[in-house]
Amino acid sequence: MTTNTTEKQFQKDIINHLESTGYIHRSTLNYEKATCLDPELTLKFILKTQPREWKKFKRVYGDKAEQKFFYRLVNEIDRKGTIHVLRNGFRDVGAYFSLFYPQPNNNKNPDLFKKYEGNIFSVIDELEYQHRAHGDRLDLVIFINGIPILTIELKDTFSQGVEKAMKQYREDRDPNEKIFQRCLVHFAMSDEKIYMTTKLEGPQTRFLPFNKGLENPCVEHDYKTSYLYNDILQINKLSRLISNFIYMEKDDKTRKEIPIFPRYHQLDCVNLLLADCEPGKNYLIQHSAGSGKTKTIAWLAHGLINKFNSMDERVYNMVIVVSDRRVIDRQLQEQVKAIEKVRGIVDVIDRDSQQLAEALKTGSNIVVTTLHKFPFILEEVRDMPSRNYAVIIDEAHSSQTGTMARKMKQVLSTNSLKEAELLDDVQDEVEEELLREIESFRNLENISFFAFTATPKGKTLEMFGTKNERGEYRPFHVYTMKQAIEEGFILDVLKNYLTYETYFKLVKTIEDDPEFDEKKAKQVLRKFVEEHPHTIKMKTEIMVDHFMNSTYHKIRGTARAMVVTRSRLHAVLYKKAFDRYIEESGYPIKTLVAFTGEVKHDGKVYTENSMNKLPQQKSIEKAFEEDPYRILIVANKYQTGFDQPLLHTMYIDKALNGVAAVQTLSRVNRIAKNKNDTLILDFVNTVDTIKKAFEPYYEATILEEGTDPHKLYELHDQIIDYHIFDESDVNRFVNAYWKGESQAELHNILNPVKEEFVKLDKEDKVGFKKALRRYQNIYSFLSQLMPFSDVNLEKLFIFNKFLIKKLPTINDPLPFNVLEDVDIDSYKIEFKGKTEIDLGTTRDLRPLSSCATGYSEAEKAKLSKIIKDLNDTFGTDFTDDDRVFLERVKVNLLKNDELVHKMERNSPENVKAVFDKYFNQEMIELLNNNMDFYKKVADNEKLREKLKAALFSLIYEEYERNK
Repeated sequence: MTTNTTEKQFQKDIINHLESTGYIHRSTLNYEKATCLDPELTLKFILKTQPREWKKFKRVYGDKAEQKFFYRLVNEIDRKGTIHVLRNGFRDVGAYFSLFYPQPNNNKNPDLFKKYEGNIFSVIDELEYQHRAHGDRLDLVIFINGIPILTIELKDTFSQGVEKAMKQYREDRDPNEKIFQRCLVHFAMSDEKIYMTTKLEGPQTRFLPFNKGLENPCVEHDYKTSYLYNDILQINKLSRLISNFIYMEKDDKTRKEIPIFPRYHQLDCVNLLLADCEPGKNYLIQHSAGSGKTKTIAWLAHGLINKFNSMDERVYNMVIVVSDRRVIDRQLQEQVKAIEKVRGIVDVIDRDSQQLAEALKTGSNIVVTTLHKFPFILEEVRDMPSRNYAVIIDEAHSSQTGTMARKMKQVLSTNSLKEAELLDDVQDEVEEELLREIESFRNLENISFFAFTATPKGKTLEMFGTKNERGEYRPFHVYTMKQAIEEGFILDVLKNYLTYETYFKLVKTIEDDPEFDEKKAKQVLRKFVEEHPHTIKMKTEIMVDHFMNSTYHKIRGTARAMVVTRSRLHAVLYKKAFDRYIEESGYPIKTLVAFTGEVKHDGKVYTENSMNKLPQQKSIEKAFEEDPYRILIVANKYQTGFDQPLLHTMYIDKALNGVAAVQTLSRVNRIAKNKNDTLILDFVNTVDTIKKAFEPYYEATILEEGTDPHKLYELHDQIIDYHIFDESDVNRFVNAYWKGESQAELHNILNPVKEEFVKLDKEDKVGFKKALRRYQNIYSFLSQLMPFSDVNLEKLFIFNKFLIKKLPTINDPLPFNVLEDVDIDSYKIEFKGKTEIDLGTTRDLRPLSSCATGYSEAEKAKLSKIIKDLNDTFGTDFTDDDRVFLERVKVNLLKNDELVHKMERNSPENVKAVFDKYFNQEMIELLNNNMDFYKKVADNEKLREKLKAALFSLIYEEYERNK
């Protein structure tokens, strides 16, 4: 007998396991579509656990008691939501009904255990939920006491894969159906991966990963995703999720409430900490940005205050959360209130130390306080050894608020930029001071420290880390940057990381291709080559020009940039240089500067306020969210702990290494709608330094060599050669998109292309998709450096962006990517202001003719005559040395196999049409070998054209003579 590899068997295995652990397997016939309940189990639960309340209720309603009960229950769920009713129950005619009994966290009331055991957990497979005959079905639905709480769509990877389950939720499940509004979470599950969502919104439904890592580990004799039913859905674990984790949160913009369900690493981290923690023990949690750290801290704080020991005593008398972020204050209060139904559990200490001392002595449950009050906390709790404290330290950095950075507030009075740099570089000392204060208290037996950080230093690991058998200190729990990036919660800041040297090489490479904007490339080149690059003035012009040419148009025209400077004096001088150049150029942007204290320079005193000239009460952070403020210049501020999703580009003019490098570059990694990428342009640090800094925190490949723009043309041809579409399809689609045609029209244009793709064999499908993605990556990257003038490249980029989403997946790739929901960032069309691109025309080279068309041979001139003619015509002073160099250029051109190949197979006129490319390649070599010659040629367009024509004639004469 062969193995049953169907989805049905997968479903059956899950149900069998759930039944073996206490679930009741019910039929879809037990489900009442009108009430969205399994009413038989609901009533059974009430009669078993609350017979007295039912008697009260029935005394009033008599024979209509059941009808009235379900009417009130359905009405309460519709008005207040499932989680509220499960936690709070409802009252009617003097009777109070609980719909769920949580698992007690202590043994003080044995009766509560009996009530908890009265809960009825059930599962229905193939649940027909639509209020009509033969409606759609759900693979699995979990119920508590007859109330549905979660749904599961199953897919096996032998035939489909998890992305098919997500597609089913998005396209085939009506979000308006009651069951989807009632349930708290929906799982898309295969035997390989699991994804979840708490709200169905049709095609816009956002699924989050619910996996143990980027890949789920193999499980002997079971599925990789068996942890969902072996662990998460087990009655005791699911009860704790209902009691302690799931809550409703209001969206800041829509003000609508949605259920919050923990991601796997959040749930795993909190549960492991609660199982292990005891006073006197310390823990380090290394969670990257994008991990949802604030919610993890809130869940942990709530769990710690409700943890009891075997003597039914609280393990911790108080939980103290140390953070400078107000968002934690608000979330802690809102979440704990939603879970506990009790006000006043969270105290926010925002006045003075006396307020904090009173809270510590009276024994408030959870206290949220700021970093600068931390030393006072340590002193106070040391004097109260009879009480136990859990201290949760959020990664709150002093550089944003300046509250701890006392040493950074000295008045700087110097005219030396180098001296200013040395005086201002004290951030590490401030952090070390904080660690020293903690270290003197960390061995107290009545305190446990729970330190959250994305980038632990060695000292932090030693103080809070867990020591293994080899004597190594490691974090207790880890959620890496790599996982956050690959799951789509943050962007990879190293993907487009450029050193000054690499940027220079790229611009040179781009200049040699006539399809690009040669004039613009030349202007940028001059700034690098002809003028000293290490002055504030020159760097300012490079940064501002790059920002206006590229970054300004990113994120649908809302992108911001940060300039990281070496010192406060550097920041002052940069601010003045930026403002001067922006005003001279007439650019519609303004800058902000951030530094602590005062800077005295050239007899003047500068502060943030005096330089920014912001309205009273308006902070830098708030102003940076608004136009025209687009560039923030910083010195030791906002390099850590600053979250601004619109921050796209960072210009670095400061030596960075280690954790400081990671924390600084990570300011641009936040995701936002229409934000597809980031860019770092580093004037100071090397690739090796940055790579070494990031290696302990995630794996990444840093751009080591410049990308060759010619690859775009190779990939363009490669894509077209698959014969899935042609240039007319691209033009038709882009014109329709630009004119604002309907979505249906765009789909109709792409549908035949998709059909052609489906006909390919598997190898060609993979190859085609790789070429598409490679093209998109290179174009997107290079477009951040130089504006393209070849409209065909831009058209293909737009066409590919939509086509990639349309094509079916191959081999069940990782389906979750938050950026897939982002519309195309087609700034080069939509945000070029008055610069218009005619989408109806192309800029291809003229087609090569198969025969000669009256080409007249140029005068056969020797190099010396060419030199003389140029000098006579343009008043230049080329010498015999320049003639020798021109001879070398001629030889190089005749050795170019590609050029010779074209000369062999085409007429001179057609070769002349493409000769620019080869001539420009030789011009680039002049940068390295003969700067004076290059400057003479590059600065005079007519001279350049005359020299090019003369060289072309000369090499053709030589070629004809030698063939």
